[in-house]
Amino acid sequence: MANLCLPKEIRDRLLNALKGGDISIAKLYELDSTGRNTIFKQYVGEDFAKFVNTEFERAMMSNQKKALASWIEKVSTFKEPVRRDLLKKVERIKKVLSVDEEKSFLSDLAESKLGIGVTEEEASTILKLKSQIDKLKTAIPESAPLRSEERLAYGYAVDDFKTFVGKLKLDADALKLADFKDIKQYGKIFTKAAGLTKSLVATLDNSFLGRQGIKTLLRGDYGIWARTVALSFKNIGSELVQKSPGLFKERSDAIMRTMRADIYSRPNALNGKYTAAKNGYGLGVLHEEAFPSSLPERIPLLGRIFKASETAFNGSALRMRADLTDAIIMNAEKNGVDMLDEKQASAFGNLVTSLTGRGELKTFAAAGQPINVFMFAPRFLKANWNTLTAHQFDRLMTPEAKKEAARSTLRILGSIGALLGVAKMINPDSVDFDPRSTRFGQIQVGSHRYDVTGGMRGLVTLASRITPTYHNGEWEFWTKSASTGKYMKMSQGEFGEQTALNTFEQFFEGKLSPTGGAIRDIWKGQNFKGEKPGFVNTTIGLITPISFSLLVEELQKGNDDILLAMLAENLGVSATDTTFRGFGKKWDRLREQRGDEVYNEALKSVTDKFNERAKKLENLPRWKKMSNEEQAKELDSIRTELTNAVFSRYGIQ
Repeated sequence: MANLCLPKEIRDRLLNALKGGDISIAKLYELDSTGRNTIFKQYVGEDFAKFVNTEFERAMMSNQKKALASWIEKVSTFKEPVRRDLLKKVERIKKVLSVDEEKSFLSDLAESKLGIGVTEEEASTILKLKSQIDKLKTAIPESAPLRSEERLAYGYAVDDFKTFVGKLKLDADALKLADFKDIKQYGKIFTKAAGLTKSLVATLDNSFLGRQGIKTLLRGDYGIWARTVALSFKNIGSELVQKSPGLFKERSDAIMRTMRADIYSRPNALNGKYTAAKNGYGLGVLHEEAFPSSLPERIPLLGRIFKASETAFNGSALRMRADLTDAIIMNAEKNGVDMLDEKQASAFGNLVTSLTGRGELKTFAAAGQPINVFMFAPRFLKANWNTLTAHQFDRLMTPEAKKEAARSTLRILGSIGALLGVAKMINPDSVDFDPRSTRFGQIQVGSHRYDVTGGMRGLVTLASRITPTYHNGEWEFWTKSASTGKYMKMSQGEFGEQTALNTFEQFFEGKLSPTGGAIRDIWKGQNFKGEKPGFVNTTIGLITPISFSLLVEELQKGNDDILLAMLAENLGVSATDTTFRGFGKKWDRLREQRGDEVYNEALKSVTDKFNERAKKLENLPRWKKMSNEEQAKELDSIRTELTNAVFSRYGIQ
């Protein structure tokens, strides 16, 4: 019977029934063997019905096993015992699984691979989505251009699959009403709340471009950076005009979905080069660390602005990583590197994510969530460290990847040096090349200094201050004041002095998340403004966007370059106000007795007059003959004179 061949007349009768819709393939899949035999008898007769049904079931079983095995391969890691066991289980299937058997098998399979329990219906949906992916992938012509209809159809199918599985995981981790009564869940509640505050504070800007993404520009990938800039503003505009979904409802994800579909359908996604890297080049990241929660998008009015910021940030990261990945893969392959090799791909994947602000926290991976709760951007900090060290201390990097990393770092440092050099030629007082100075890596314009290094300068300054350096004939822990230019020794054993340890601690204090910062302020008894932490000012600090806080502060101080500072901060170029800060009991009394407006005006007055007199002093011949200590004393004397004049004017004793 196995070699039986259907007569042409019977084959034509069966084919016409299929074409005419009298026999439905979908209906045949749902029936059992007896039911299918009954239908086949009507068209091929009793003698041939069993043969036709046997061949149909063989095809069913083959497709089913292929689909199951393909899904396991797709969602599992290499050399994993569980994966091998599951594949063996699939191979042992000797007959077409019934609906109930298939659901049971899929439920076990999904729980093994996803780490969460799923219903039979959800497990069945997962397989159907995966089968759709396989079907659409084979339909893509080899010559299909990027963003073609066939490619995007496949990309949307992949996104549907990833979104469905991701939602299952999110739902499994979602807070429930009962969790608030269980003390064991308080850690989870705290983590969720901390993520919410971090997302709120990051709203109202397009900062990826000048912060996480600046390295791509500095290393010379101008086209990639420019396209990302254009796309980010387009995405902001599109999100702002989208129709509202209604009060407290999730906003549409259509813009990000289209971007993901494009990336999932690119040639390097289809040929497996993206997934060859253990971190997938960061292309599977759903939320960047600046936006760990999407809950704010459901807030009336604010939700629209939040969604625009989130899409601009996440979209810029995704698009830049994909474009940079394609460029780096192409360049590596030109140099003979096998980019399907897991070791090589993972090394270059680490390079790509570091260049786009998302370093791998390998050592602290297990403590990832707690670190993210208390630090604003730990992965960004690690990315900057990787770039400055050119990944030379990363044992997982291959020699080829290290060479590319070194080339990138040299280009980045060269671009920063050239930019600072041009600024210094235009205005010699605008730049300080001494890494021990707070002004290092910044350009002074008006009353603000602008960081052009994407945050890397902080690590360089920290290293130069906690390491003994040479100055004035001595190897010591030196720091240089940004306002006076005074060099100061640290760690001399004097009471109340600044030490190298203080410097190290303060660096990481400045990297705390809104939640971590609130805890720090409560422990210290004051915040950065010198105010005592209370319920109102602490809560405001936890939910107010950084850009809005900067605007309020600048308006209070009355700085002339407020628009430039706001524009820079919104694009990720950190702006530091150079106005003196009022420390001490007399300044505190001035604020209490006269209010914030007078306090800010007094600080601005002292700053402007000090800068004016300091500049005149530096032009005098005697200034150049003075030692560093003598110069520092002269500048301190001027500042003391000016501050005392302010206190006298307002009757502060």
